[in-house]
Amino acid sequence: MSNSKIREKITDGIYITTINDKKFNVNTIGIRFISKVDEKKASAYSLVTRVLQTSNSKYTTRTMLTKELARLYGAGISQSVFRLGDCQAFYLGANCVCDRYALDNEEITNSVTEILLDCIFSPNLVNGVFNESDFEIIKQELIDNINNKINDKRGYAIDKALETVFQNEPAGVPLDGTVEVLEKINCAEAFKEYKEMLRTSRIEITVSGGGDFNETVKLIKSRFEGLEREFISSEFVSLSPVKEKAAEVDEKFDVLQSKMVIACKTDIKDPEQLKLFSLMFGGLPSSKLFMNVREKLSLCYYCASNIISEKGVMLIDSGVENSNIKNAKDEIFKQLDEMAKGSFSDDELNNAKTAVCGSLRSYNDSASGLATWWLTQLCVWNRDFSPEDAIEKYKSIKREDIIEAAKSFKLDTVYIMSGDDKGGAE
Repeated sequence: MSNSKIREKITDGIYITTINDKKFNVNTIGIRFISKVDEKKASAYSLVTRVLQTSNSKYTTRTMLTKELARLYGAGISQSVFRLGDCQAFYLGANCVCDRYALDNEEITNSVTEILLDCIFSPNLVNGVFNESDFEIIKQELIDNINNKINDKRGYAIDKALETVFQNEPAGVPLDGTVEVLEKINCAEAFKEYKEMLRTSRIEITVSGGGDFNETVKLIKSRFEGLEREFISSEFVSLSPVKEKAAEVDEKFDVLQSKMVIACKTDIKDPEQLKLFSLMFGGLPSSKLFMNVREKLSLCYYCASNIISEKGVMLIDSGVENSNIKNAKDEIFKQLDEMAKGSFSDDELNNAKTAVCGSLRSYNDSASGLATWWLTQLCVWNRDFSPEDAIEKYKSIKREDIIEAAKSFKLDTVYIMSGDDKGGAE
């Protein structure tokens, strides 16, 4: 491994991690505001990060900001939101080419970092709050994005299932909040939530790429060190309790292909053990679900499993004809029972190890990939665990560990988006 990593605490609840490898020709600066949220905060924080992304006090319009970033060799500022267990991370980041590729020794990385920091600490304000006309446009864009999620039926079914799986838990709050809450937020309220986000969130900063980051880190520290803080800590790994009686939800939609999402829960906290089991069960073309439920019996158009390790949840989602829902569900649980009995070959186990180890090595291929890796390991799992460490961990997993994982899962939720019985791929 040729990359180096340095992690520092800036102040209460604010950390910066630098990852440097000269093989990279780009630099990425990522700032994540991490909070345990409710429906209102999820809506407000998602909206705020979108507002911050588009302008600052120097570049007061989206067009002005975009032109300046383009001048800086095609740099960009991006925004996203993602789950970390019971928390949500609201991300603002920038990427740019390394300074060594610039003409006349121009300091691209520091210039882009300054712009990103101004977006966060010096937003475009009118009368002490966000610019109302720009704010309303961005709010409507977010509302439209939420409303349009229904067009991706597979993703929408998973989102709807998660609301039931994590009922009364922060993990069940929609990533971007809800239309109902967003419609009630004005620019003054959003600005108040922005100040709250800066004051109380855990802030994880990553600077990764092929550049010299000494000055960039100093620049970032100078802005965050003086931040007024009332940091509220949160647990990231919190196993979701299995329901005493499995929830069953059947919603009718105008779809040609029904969707079924099954959630099972476990009390095992080992992320590598759970991940390897899920790959063998439904995460690879050689998995039990793919080979049997889809290929051999043709009970579905797709059938795959994924693990939410921080919550101890396995999601199995499938696209099925309405008439095959029961048979597909029965076969899924039959295959889970087969795994619990140890009915899998050493080749299946080794193939899964080979696949996951190959995937882990790819983290070293990009600056952003390494930043994502270390955020998860250092922040969520609280361990200094490299991709190479994970590879060795996966190699050590035995048949008995896979059987233990299979036996541990209990049914929690079955969500069905049912349509007519004509079938068809969607």
